[in-house]
Amino acid sequence: MPLTVEAAFNRAARSYDGLRRQLIPCFDDFYGAALDLVAEYAPPAAHILDLGAGTGLLSALVAERLPDARLVLTDLAEGMLAQARERFAGRSVPVELRVMNHLDLAEEGAYDVVMSALSIHHLEDEGKRAVYAAMARAVRPGGLVLNADQVAGDTPEMEARYWTHWHESIRRAGVSDDDVAAAIERQTLDRRAPLAPQLGWLRQAGLAEVECRYKNVSFAVMAGIR
Repeated sequence: MPLTVEAAFNRAARSYDGLRRQLIPCFDDFYGAALDLVAEYAPPAAHILDLGAGTGLLSALVAERLPDARLVLTDLAEGMLAQARERFAGRSVPVELRVMNHLDLAEEGAYDVVMSALSIHHLEDEGKRAVYAAMARAVRPGGLVLNADQVAGDTPEMEARYWTHWHESIRRAGVSDDDVAAAIERQTLDRRAPLAPQLGWLRQAGLAEVECRYKNVSFAVMAGIR
């Protein structure tokens, strides 16, 4: 049976966070850029949706920066959300967890921030465009749409350099053969798209001030304002 996104991330749920810093060579700057954008645009007591939240890593970082935020975390993999539930256990920040496909997002004007990290790249390009449009509808006027994600190189040659850079970086970080193999297996589910088309899709979704706030090889933080 072919590996699915849901099965792959349910299987990886318990060990997923342990290697985040090694598997994301620019971890601090990447997540830091996303956090700075959220803090820049979120009002007091912001209502924030984390789409494809996984184990809740991004939401937890946001909660540390914005302790009065109200968070909604969604993910297709119940095992990942179970880890998010453990992460937020005992914290005072209000958190709602929903098992949900990105493409089922149908709320309109409900959030101050709709964000996602390292999740939308699993969708085909048509799905990415549809999700960007749904994210744009889900935020209030003046609200932020943010996607901190992996992007493809513009050409096959650039894409090959991206993969080489990542592989050499994680090897220098000491990631084991087994963990490298597991990460590569999950990457068979990736459907990465170059940066420029994705910025265009965000504009087509009706967002303004669309920008790439941060980029380090394949890791990019994209955002726009409704």
